[in-house]
Amino acid sequence: MVQALTQTLLTGAHPPEDVQRGTLKLRGSHTMPNSTHHPDLDTKGYQVVKGVVPKARAAEYVDRIYHWLESFGTGFKANDKSTWHIDQLPTFHRGGLYNRYGVGHEQFVWDIRGEEALINEFAKIWGTEELLVSFDGINVTLPLPAEELAGQRSAPWPHVDQSPNRRYKHCVQGIMNLEQNGPQDGGLRVLEGSIQHYNEFFEAFKHEMPEEGWTWKDAAWYKDYHLQWFFDRGCKWVKVEADPGDLILWDSRTIHYGALAEGDRPRIATYVCYKPASDLQPEMKEVRRIAAEQYISTTHDPLMFRMTGSKIDAPAMENERKEPLKKPILTERMQRLAGLRDY
Repeated sequence: MVQALTQTLLTGAHPPEDVQRGTLKLRGSHTMPNSTHHPDLDTKGYQVVKGVVPKARAAEYVDRIYHWLESFGTGFKANDKSTWHIDQLPTFHRGGLYNRYGVGHEQFVWDIRGEEALINEFAKIWGTEELLVSFDGINVTLPLPAEELAGQRSAPWPHVDQSPNRRYKHCVQGIMNLEQNGPQDGGLRVLEGSIQHYNEFFEAFKHEMPEEGWTWKDAAWYKDYHLQWFFDRGCKWVKVEADPGDLILWDSRTIHYGALAEGDRPRIATYVCYKPASDLQPEMKEVRRIAAEQYISTTHDPLMFRMTGSKIDAPAMENERKEPLKKPILTERMQRLAGLRDY
């Protein structure tokens, strides 16, 4: 069962009936997320929570991430901007997404996931401290020369991280922002207000639904004429700004993408997402254990995810590193967040 389910999650195929989660009510006692502490999530589709991690500690995390990048021996040096070139960095996706090399299980990533103030923000959303966390990656968007980021790397990629079949508040994603992030710095761009038209859009464009139906994979992409439909309803692009140590939250139904750096500062952040452990399907518990023990990264949702990274996807580099540089030592709290120990 685990092998078959894992393959289903990798391909985004129609999941078994018992793991579709296609109704409004969630498993367990958490019938609806709580928006009391983050009211902008329901209207704008995103919220910035200030000062979740102290700025001094955020700076320490930045140093650890730079050390990780330097460890590949590709020529990158954090304190030498003459080395800030695409051919002197390990392979990344888009402007600076790293989900390979076992990075989802590096000690510094786990230390961030274990920040109590960060966990508490998601506890407020779900009404429980008994949470599971995704094994997601990091983002280091450097102000690289424009000519090095041609093609797919530089193009906007408006999308949502939720299946069109899930027409309810299914997931709240997070970015732990670690470096100053202003209007010209790389980072999250959201189509403000698009969340309010999520269901309406898929009804309006039902004629574009594939013959086999909308995918159960938690992803949907938007073309220019789709976006115009949202613009006509008053939605607008907003570059989300944040200070070091701020947490950026957004509902997975919000259209968004990661923008490139336009100024001279880097964007450095990790992706964080927590959901109630009681909502985990029994079959997925074993899949999570495999991912945790084998240092395999996952997509954003801690409960219904796909495995990603160097052990899953085709090689991106010669002699590619497949496990963390510094394998994590997990506290009891982290073991529970990983699903390796029950609550």
